[in-house]
Amino acid sequence: MPRIAECPAPVVNTASTAKWYEIDDTFTVTAIPNTCRELNIWSPVIPASPYQRVLDMAVAQAPGVWSVGRETEHGNAMIHARLSAGLPQEVTFRIRYLVERIPVAHSLHTACVRPLETPALFDRSLRAEQFVDVDDKTRILAHKIVGAETNMLNQARQIYDYVVSTLTYDAAQQSWKGSTEHALVCSVGNCNDIHALFISLCRSLGIPARLVLGQALEPPAPGQESCELCGYHCWSEFFAPGLGWVPVDASCACKYGTRGLFGNLELNHIAWSVGRDIQLQPTQQGEPILFFAGPYAEADGRPHLKIRRSVRFTEI
Repeated sequence: MPRIAECPAPVVNTASTAKWYEIDDTFTVTAIPNTCRELNIWSPVIPASPYQRVLDMAVAQAPGVWSVGRETEHGNAMIHARLSAGLPQEVTFRIRYLVERIPVAHSLHTACVRPLETPALFDRSLRAEQFVDVDDKTRILAHKIVGAETNMLNQARQIYDYVVSTLTYDAAQQSWKGSTEHALVCSVGNCNDIHALFISLCRSLGIPARLVLGQALEPPAPGQESCELCGYHCWSEFFAPGLGWVPVDASCACKYGTRGLFGNLELNHIAWSVGRDIQLQPTQQGEPILFFAGPYAEADGRPHLKIRRSVRFTEI
């Protein structure tokens, strides 16, 4: 692996300071059938990353015996409980966190970037996924966007600019599954549709790219000490040799016109999981999870979708 001369190291973004959040994730599996013999419950655990540190966490409430595992493809951590015999009609989990969001931005210099030497190491982030296409249509479009550009960083930036300039954010017109086809045909969607297109176009050029599922912690209204969240937010990361995994948020750029989100994230973004089509740990009996944004349950091996969740946070 050749050394790269005069390649600056990543720097701390001194324009902003770190933020700290207390997060309370409470979810209840409801309407458990009287005939249920075994109930399995999984939920993502907030991970550490280059942009966030989990300073403290605790399971404040849980029914019976639980464990924390990690699936092998993406490395997502999750809490799991298997309950049986004499189940109540509902069970509740409560997990508390203290998370520091670190204001780190990449120094994005093309001189740092070299070709991807071993694509097989990134196979999971280069191939098609459910509703995320890598085919002739996406390859033709991706090559049209980048033209003669060969530097992977510049290619990713051109794809980002294309997505931001051609798509409109509208959660009311989303695909509900994060779809490349929906983004291409409708030119509108939510954060998942927008990043499905970005990921597809990157992968179509041999640039590893992946989805990050999380939440944007919007500040509470004046006079309120905490805020309850609904839904989720997602962004993308692409891999450039010499730089590593680089975050981008084309969705917030489309929705708010926010600049500076290629290689950076707003400080209110907290990640919960990475990737799509996820096999849980221990493995669920149902289909792979399209994306792991919150709790999932199976009653006697069948998906049980009656889950009530409340995520509250306080910025400290």
